[in-house]
Amino acid sequence: MSTQQSALLVVDVQQGNTGEAWQRDAVIGRIRGLIDQAKSADVPVLWIQHEAGPFTPGSDAWQIAEEVRPADGETVIGKHYLDAFVETPLRKELDALGVKHLVICGAATDACIRSTTARAQIEGYDVTLVSDGHTTDEGPWPLPLPDGTEVPVGAQQMIAFTNFFVADTEYPGSTTKVVPASEVTF
Repeated sequence: MSTQQSALLVVDVQQGNTGEAWQRDAVIGRIRGLIDQAKSADVPVLWIQHEAGPFTPGSDAWQIAEEVRPADGETVIGKHYLDAFVETPLRKELDALGVKHLVICGAATDACIRSTTARAQIEGYDVTLVSDGHTTDEGPWPLPLPDGTEVPVGAQQMIAFTNFFVADTEYPGSTTKVVPASEVTF
């Protein structure tokens, strides 16, 4: 994967994001496996936890999914925007750890995963998006077309589009990979 310092970034795997998520149990199972693999390799695991809108701190929606709760002492960074870098200490934490490569998983694909992954790429990190390690609500969402009609888009399409978009995005000085959890190594 990467010979430089890596970190696993677990984004918003909260009850409010995963309750109605597409293939919830399978995705959370893969995320659990990535967490265990990272810890076995002494790779830091950083947790992102949304704290705005329905994710009021202390609420059920705000709670991290029981299957993957952070261990004592692990870094949990609260955020108020889709992009986990905006007005948070994420960059400072990554710099302090010497992290140059982020392995990203979590929820929700169409919001915080897409925004945080794009920002990590822009910031110059090497990024691995775990193609089967992120999810979103089942949908469908009625997305507007230029002619004013709408097209329904479900979770599978949203995940596939995000994987395609991330894999096809390049920035100078960094690399991007989109791979399934089974191909992630630390």
